[in-house]
Amino acid sequence: MARREDTPALRILQRVNLPLALWTVALVAYGTLMVSSATSGMAGGAGMFRRHLIGILIGLIPLVLFWALDYKVLQHWTGPLGALMLVLLTAVLLPGFGVMVNGQRNWLGIGSLRLFQPSEPAKLLLIVILATVIARYKGKIEKPSEVAHILAYLAVPLALIMLEPDLGTVLVFVVITAGMLLVGGLKPRWFAVFALVAVILVAGVWQTGILKTYQKDRLAVFIDPSVDPKGAGYNLAQSKIAIGSGGLTGKGLGSGTQSSLNFIPERHTDFIFAVLGEELGFLGAIVLLGLYLALLITALEISASSRDLYGALIAAGLISMWLFQVLVNMGMTIGIMPVTGIPLPFMSFGGSFMVTNLAGVGMLLSVWSRRYGT
Repeated sequence: MARREDTPALRILQRVNLPLALWTVALVAYGTLMVSSATSGMAGGAGMFRRHLIGILIGLIPLVLFWALDYKVLQHWTGPLGALMLVLLTAVLLPGFGVMVNGQRNWLGIGSLRLFQPSEPAKLLLIVILATVIARYKGKIEKPSEVAHILAYLAVPLALIMLEPDLGTVLVFVVITAGMLLVGGLKPRWFAVFALVAVILVAGVWQTGILKTYQKDRLAVFIDPSVDPKGAGYNLAQSKIAIGSGGLTGKGLGSGTQSSLNFIPERHTDFIFAVLGEELGFLGAIVLLGLYLALLITALEISASSRDLYGALIAAGLISMWLFQVLVNMGMTIGIMPVTGIPLPFMSFGGSFMVTNLAGVGMLLSVWSRRYGT
């Protein structure tokens, strides 16, 4: 008879980071609850909620696959994965493949049928590719040629995403790269150089007309919310009203007036936090922040316990992605960040987004379960 410690179920359990699984399940459940509430009064809301559930179920597939796969194997697939990323980001720009949504050609589809957003899986592909490249420098990146070599892997996908144009995803890509370079051993002086270059680029982009009118309006409203209260500033104003009216405990699930009366645009996606703030109040927001903090701390522990720099870099990329998206999304709903269209991880409606986040959890599980080299 096999001993208890040798049973397959126990061996599987030992390869699961229970805190990571717990925080992920809690966030997905919390998000499902809020998406259900946000879509309940919308036209076609029942169908949206079903698609949200389907997105979660589909997301479990890459989660399990990445967990079962030794993450070190991904190093040998850098070329094909890079080619796949470029094909996806290029295809969305081609007539007949890309679908225009809210002024951006960032959906891959057939005709008007939307399939998925290539920029979402591209985030994970970028993390895998950069982890491979940065790990080769063994924690010491100093020379300009080394920095240029790494940034070259960012430049092409960044240019393709700018053509959509999707400024929010561009920022996510940049932050992912910065976080991985920090863990990868880039000297601090380089970050000062990057900050200076970023200021110059922002000024140049503003002057050259690359930004669309609505993107400039969003930035103008961020600087001065009173500029266009009935236009570009409307979303922000309604979001702040919703969150402010929630008080300590909120108005109750499904009882938010700003949400149910359709005052909050995109309330099931970009402004899901406004719905939560109105319906569940300050306490509901604190619970969500606590879950995110627990998830990020667990991910940091996984990064620190990795058996090699490559695994630590993968974890660092995921941490950077999630942290930035949480800060920007919550910040834009209360007016301390410009509106960029960045959704809230595990909370916002969106199949591509949910699948990407759950796949990221699978990658973290792979790094953690093989921390001793097994």
